Amino acid sequence: MSEKIVWLEIHDPDVVKMEDSILPEGFELVRPTSRTDVEEHLKLVADADYIIAGGIPVTKDYIEAAKNLKMIQKWGIGVHKIDCVAADEKGIPVYITAGSNSVPVGELAMGLMFAVNRKIPYVDSTVRDGLWVKSKMRAQCQMIHGKTVGLLGIGNIAKEVAKMLRGFENTNVIYYDVVKLTPEEEKFYNATYVSFEELIKESDILSIHVPLLPSTRHMVGKEQLDMMKPGAILINTARGGVVDELALIEALKSGKLRGAGLDSFEQEPINLDNELLKLENVVLTCHCGGGVADNVLHVTEHAFTNIAKFSKGEALNPKDRFIVKK
Repeated sequence: MSEKIVWLEIHDPDVVKMEDSILPEGFELVRPTSRTDVEEHLKLVADADYIIAGGIPVTKDYIEAAKNLKMIQKWGIGVHKIDCVAADEKGIPVYITAGSNSVPVGELAMGLMFAVNRKIPYVDSTVRDGLWVKSKMRAQCQMIHGKTVGLLGIGNIAKEVAKMLRGFENTNVIYYDVVKLTPEEEKFYNATYVSFEELIKESDILSIHVPLLPSTRHMVGKEQLDMMKPGAILINTARGGVVDELALIEALKSGKLRGAGLDSFEQEPINLDNELLKLENVVLTCHCGGGVADNVLHVTEHAFTNIAKFSKGEALNPKDRFIVKK
């Protein structure tokens, strides 16, 4: 008899075909038809052996309803939408796909740096409107070359960004994390460790790469934004809750910050009345950092492999296990 996997996410049909094509033997895969129909979700998970967690929250109610649940596998790395405490209390391990999205998210972080520094979406819209703002942009746009780029967090994604930045001469990369790199790693990534306060004060471009935890919620708030260089830019491809969104909006409206590139928000999808939508110095994407066609199979294979190994009682990479801190 096959084991049942419930994938709590709605993907494009072409993406679903790719994912289904590599489903391991011995498993049945089912998906919801709605992101918001909790009743449907609870029925699906009632006899699930495994849950693949995506954008639909895996709450305590879901975990309680899943009487046969053996393991929760995150498609990606962020577990803030999974009630990991409830899972831990029931002895249900939670696994992630560590490092699987690092390259595409790193590329988007770099893309947002370019887009904000050169105001690419704004210039594109003005050209389409028949305007020629070349002179105006000369006064407002800047290069990455020669800037200090601060990395808040130095996990897999930030390391990819640091590697990409090695191609920019005279660009100074600094970082802060609760765990320092080794001297050899710092040399390889051309990155210098600094204190959190120094990172905030010295960065021309602040790029955020920490998970959303109780200790990191609003880690970048009004106090930190006030300390940033006038004219600095902020890039967030991590989680919206790491930044105090209201404080960020005020810093952008006042001109304290020159711009921001955001792939994540405190509420997703973003509310249509969010003031960020009205600011021309902000570039917004839809939490799609890892969402590229040529990475779908990579992440999916990682998730399926973890489930297949767990089913067979084989050891999984310890980097993939999420441990609830007590």
